[in-house]
Amino acid sequence: MKIIEDRYQGVTIDNTALPESIIEFQQALNKLLNELTDKKLLWIKLPPLQAKFIPILAELDFQFHHCIENHVMLVKKLIANPIVPNAMNFNTGVGAVVLNEGKLLVIKDRFSIGYKLPGGHIDPHETIEKALVREVYEETGVKVTFESIINIGHFLKGQFGEQNLYIVCTAKNISTDINIHDSSEIVDAKWIDVAEFLACDDVYPYNKIVVKAVVNGEYSQLKPNPLKLSKPGEVFL
Repeated sequence: MKIIEDRYQGVTIDNTALPESIIEFQQALNKLLNELTDKKLLWIKLPPLQAKFIPILAELDFQFHHCIENHVMLVKKLIANPIVPNAMNFNTGVGAVVLNEGKLLVIKDRFSIGYKLPGGHIDPHETIEKALVREVYEETGVKVTFESIINIGHFLKGQFGEQNLYIVCTAKNISTDINIHDSSEIVDAKWIDVAEFLACDDVYPYNKIVVKAVVNGEYSQLKPNPLKLSKPGEVFL
C-alpha cells in the first residue's frame, strides 16, 4: 500500500493504488499496520466503487469520520487518545435583507407558516456573496448586489444533528419584478411593507429583530476586504 504522510503524525492510504481483491487488501493493510509504529492516525478515503473494503476496515477498528456523496472517510487511532479533527460539523446559510422604497423582499416556503427573508445554504466552494445573490434570484427572481454582513446566528441543532450558522446580509436590488424560479420549495415571494412584516405574528422573532435593526440603522457592517490569503477564501472587516 502507498501512503501519504501529513504534518500531524498521521498517514493516509492512497486509494488509487489499492489491491483489487478483498483478501489482498486485508493482507496489505495488516502489513501496513505492523509497520506504522510511530504514527497517530491512519486515514483512508473510499469512493462508492471501493465500499467493499469497509467491513475489513470496521473489523480492524477503523471508525467513520465523515461521508459525502462521492466518498466515505475512515480513520483508525494508532495510539491512545489522539486528537482527531472534526469534519463538516456545521452547515452555513445566508439570508438577505433587501429594502426598496419602504418595502422588504420576503418569501414563503412550503415548510413555514409565515413569510421570512430570502436565502438558503451556501453550496460547496461557493462564496457568501455568490450564495446570497444566487439564493435571492432563485427564490424571488429579483437580482441583487451584495452589500455587507450584518448579523450571524448560531443554531446548535440542525437537520442531521450538526450546527448551523446563519449569516444575514444586506443587499441592494437592481430589479423589482417577482419571478420564482425555485417553485418546488417557494410558494410565494413579494415586496411587503416593513411595518406589516414587523407586525405579523407568523414571522420569526429573529427575522423581526434583524429587519428592525436595519430600518433603524442600529447595526454594524462587515464588508468584503481584498486581503491576500494563503488559501482560497474571503474576509469581511
